[in-house]
Amino acid sequence: METTAINPNPVRSTFLTVLCVLTFIGSGWGVIGAVRSYAGADTISSVANGAMQGAEDKLDQQGTPNFVKQIFSSLAAGLTPDSIRKSSILKLISCLLTLLGAIMMWNLKKIGFYLYIAGIAVFTLAPIIILGSSLPGLAGAGGSGFIGVVFIVMYGMNLKDMK
Repeated sequence: METTAINPNPVRSTFLTVLCVLTFIGSGWGVIGAVRSYAGADTISSVANGAMQGAEDKLDQQGTPNFVKQIFSSLAAGLTPDSIRKSSILKLISCLLTLLGAIMMWNLKKIGFYLYIAGIAVFTLAPIIILGSSLPGLAGAGGSGFIGVVFIVMYGMNLKDMK
């Protein structure tokens, strides 16, 4: 009967190391951005709404179709200080989950993969929670979801090395 020795010091692959470092950078930057957005929600809202109003005025002058104007009004509804703060909180939760997940995967703990997935789920659903099922909300969810799924698949390729 042949026995196999379990490696007491498993080695993290280069691919997993690169993914974790990218997540450390992205999630860390996301945490900083979320805190800054929360703190500056009033300023962000007033600047963004001023820019949106200028864009809507130009669209009116050019005779733009109604559906484009509806998209702009949906976007403007998401630029209130309250919705910016809600979005910031959801982004902070998402980034903390993905960061914690990456730290755990760095240490080859499989539970980190599931925390990472939870963070991506929050990040993907945040635009729908804030903007509803409007076109901007669905587009935001689709864009963030696509990148998230790509990273989930790449992390998933490394699950065999985690315990």
